Amino acid sequence: MPKMTNRAKKAIATKKRIYECGVKLMHEKGFGEITISEIAKEAGISVGTYYYYFDSKTDLFKEIFSRVDDFFMTWVKEPMQSDSYSERIISFFEHYAKLVEDDGITTIRKLYTPENKMFTVEGQFMQNVLKEVIEEGQRSGELNTLYSAQRYTNYLFVVGRGIVFEWCLRDGKFDLKQQFRTIISLVVKSMAK
Repeated sequence: MPKMTNRAKKAIATKKRIYECGVKLMHEKGFGEITISEIAKEAGISVGTYYYYFDSKTDLFKEIFSRVDDFFMTWVKEPMQSDSYSERIISFFEHYAKLVEDDGITTIRKLYTPENKMFTVEGQFMQNVLKEVIEEGQRSGELNTLYSAQRYTNYLFVVGRGIVFEWCLRDGKFDLKQQFRTIISLVVKSMAK
């Protein structure tokens, strides 16, 4: 593997700084309230430099969701092994709850807004992980085929976002992981044969 040049190291550091400043401002002001100019100023770069690394403000926030996908790729897919596909689905959402709690209520409140259209993007890795579990459960005969795995995945994410939204409304005053387990268990029962 060739050694990384100083220029390449500097580019990585600049992109990381832009990302971190964007996340910081999002925490303070909210997704829809910050501008590229503010992010660039916070990062100590020009707006032109910002556009060198990201095409838009949305691209910066796609990076946040990309990191969520990385979390699911690295820490969730393999450990989510169980003989029961229903239990795998519940485990998936417990991991989701942990990720949300780790980000904290302040950050999550800023992400869970109607302006954040990233929630409507299909085909993200974390969604595909869940879809694969449902497909395997349907093939095994444990889960019904009343709806496609994609449709069940979409429904489960609607429920999951609702649980997180309720957690935000209640200022994080309930055990998110336990709430996911309880509610997702009820939904999964309707998916069983």
